[in-house]
Amino acid sequence: MLNKIKPPLVLTVICSVVSALLIIVYNATYVDTTGIITDDLNKALVEIYGDAEYTMLKNEDGTVLAYEGVTSVIVNEKNQIAFEIISDGYTKKGIHVLIGVSDNGIEGISFIELGETPGLGTNVRDNHDFVKQFLGVKNDNFEFNALTGATYSSKGVKNAVNTALTAYQEHKEEIINE
Repeated sequence: MLNKIKPPLVLTVICSVVSALLIIVYNATYVDTTGIITDDLNKALVEIYGDAEYTMLKNEDGTVLAYEGVTSVIVNEKNQIAFEIISDGYTKKGIHVLIGVSDNGIEGISFIELGETPGLGTNVRDNHDFVKQFLGVKNDNFEFNALTGATYSSKGVKNAVNTALTAYQEHKEEIINE
């Protein structure tokens, strides 16, 4: 009977030790980037507004300033505002964008990460005419042309734009006064 119990027991112990080691290594090497402008975020900011000194806004308690649908709010010394948004496309939370907004409407859109279907959903990033149609839009009541084969991804970008416009309209004064 011991010969039947010993192999699964040894395998269980080995798996437990390896799992514990993985947890220890993960905890020892994990770097929390919450509230930090990462290289990817900075690249997206430069793409929208150019080189500048950017600051991620925080609440009084030190947490990142966020609104419904908005992951973070970033400004520069010219009070140019960008909203980091993660939106659902074909893939849940598959569209991670930075959207610059001003009184003139949408200033720019930069994709930080895109988890949509390669060759279809990724066309929302790769098709410059698709992105251009959002530039200058001032309210969420606008018509847009979805990309064929990327309807869900197109709607996800539109939802991200709507979220940025709403956040800007509702919170502009408090953002600028931060």
